[in-house]
Formats: sequence, structure tokens, C-alpha cells
Amino acid sequence: MSPDARNENPSQARARLKARLAELNEEIRGYPQPIARCDAQLGGLVEERARLQAELERLGPADG
Repeated sequence: MSPDARNENPSQARARLKARLAELNEEIRGYPQPIARCDAQLGGLVEERARLQAELERLGPADG
């Protein structure tokens, strides 16, 4: 976690996580299919996406 992330309120953290999750989803969606089954980088992207989704769940529902 970066020093800036430690100073975020839950709403800011949620927005940052959702933005990165959207970036990852786009990157995974555009990943070349023939290579994806044997490419280690894809696994890392999928793991990061799962970590971000778990962090969003930990933060709970958005205020509002």
C-alpha cells in the first residue's frame, strides 16, 4: 500500500480500486487469446483483479 493510500477515506479508496479494476478488466478483455492459455502475465493480471475485488468487498458498500 502506498503512503497516499493509507491517508484515503473509504470512498476515495473505493474509487481508486474501481478505477484500477476497470483498467485490469480492459487489459484482460483485450489480451490475445492464443497466447493467454500459456502466458504467465495473464495469471498475474487475474490475481490482481481478484485481490482488488476482495479489497472492495472488505471496504463494504459505498456510502450513499
